[in-house]
Amino acid sequence: MKNKFLVCIDSDGCAIDSMTIKHKEAFGPAFIKVWDIDDSKKNTILDQWNNINLYSLMRGINRFQGFLAILTLHPELVDNEQLNVFAEWIETTKALSDESLREKYKQTGLEIMGKALEWSDLVNSKIEVLPLAQPFDGVMDTIELIKSKADIAVVSSANFSAIKDEWQKCGLFKLVDYFYSQADGTKSECINKLIGMGYERDKMIMVGDALGDYKAAENNQIWFFPILAAKESLSWIDLKHKYLHLFLVQQFNKEIQEDLLLNMKKNLS
Repeated sequence: MKNKFLVCIDSDGCAIDSMTIKHKEAFGPAFIKVWDIDDSKKNTILDQWNNINLYSLMRGINRFQGFLAILTLHPELVDNEQLNVFAEWIETTKALSDESLREKYKQTGLEIMGKALEWSDLVNSKIEVLPLAQPFDGVMDTIELIKSKADIAVVSSANFSAIKDEWQKCGLFKLVDYFYSQADGTKSECINKLIGMGYERDKMIMVGDALGDYKAAENNQIWFFPILAAKESLSWIDLKHKYLHLFLVQQFNKEIQEDLLLNMKKNLS
């Protein structure tokens, strides 16, 4: 803890322009392959996957929550009892991660757990060969300014190796004080860990592109600033030139928060 202020930042689709390509080239196609979806359903499922994970209020959900959402729309793909067990694991696990799922698969031996692991592994392998993702315009300058005024924590539901690789290659890694990924728990739990380090709630803000980021901030009674989908660069410019100052002089308030949140909801279908 170096500064009294802390800015938490989501990675995929928020700071790094990697979310859209990951879903369109890795998550969706891996689902099609693992479940051996025939051509008659392929495009429908891919469209559903992208709409849920990129363009709806569910944007930014954990990969396994997205996996469950698609299976729920297509009950013909999986036994209902197995689907219920998978849903229960999502609700009760301490970490929505490959490691937690692998342990659950060892305990149950259920096909759905095995397929989810196979899918997640395939997603990771596809992501590894994707072109290097870059920060959105305005991110580098804004994060450099934040670093001069506050501590920075990346709080993401992605796996750590992917986050580390992207932030290192983009030159942002050295500016971050803490990294939290899917293996560290939910975003809400990770923010709570940061509070436990001694940061005061009114001197913390979460910067994110999804409603789940807001809920993680709300659960911990800290501020939230939205990065709008398809308007990411403008959002980062607004943060740099207006809202960061309001936060640092402690004039960021509930009215500002509600206006920003309303704009975010209007921006997503």
